Amino acid sequence: MKKILPLLTILSFAGSPAFSQGEIYFTWNARLQMNGAFRGEPIHLETQDVNIKLDYETTEMIIRFPVRSLRANVDTVNRVLQNNLTDVVFEGELSLDYINTESHPTQYFTVDGWLSFGNSKTRITGKGELHHINDSGELACCMLGMSIPLSLKELDISHPWAGVEDEFEALITQAVLKNNMR
Repeated sequence: MKKILPLLTILSFAGSPAFSQGEIYFTWNARLQMNGAFRGEPIHLETQDVNIKLDYETTEMIIRFPVRSLRANVDTVNRVLQNNLTDVVFEGELSLDYINTESHPTQYFTVDGWLSFGNSKTRITGKGELHHINDSGELACCMLGMSIPLSLKELDISHPWAGVEDEFEALITQAVLKNNMR
């Protein structure tokens, strides 16, 4: 994760509208990547159509994105994804006491919650890091990165592609705005 986060930090600053209302942080167009294997070759899926609601005080979060927004490096996968009208929703919590946007060393946490996809609802866990970047006024001052291992079988996701391996990793990276309430 330490090697991936700096690269994703640069990528996620581009075009991510966000605002903070009191202790709640909202963002649209966050970045989500999924990595796995298809017929023995790496497959990468990505979307920038991810909405995140993060409560700075409770660290509860809701992440939502439409399946059809995912783009893969495999054309046959893209054709099926384009016709899927399902949203993926994660409702969970970070193991931090609160979201600290003041100067701090890197904070490591776990993330735990429920992933809903169609009629399936599965408990998932992952890990993450909150990196302080700088004190840049009202602009983003922290980067939040999460890595969540996923199993298609456990998520009860059926797919039409022979050769897709069961295990995937989801990576979410997002800038976090400075909280003026602290």
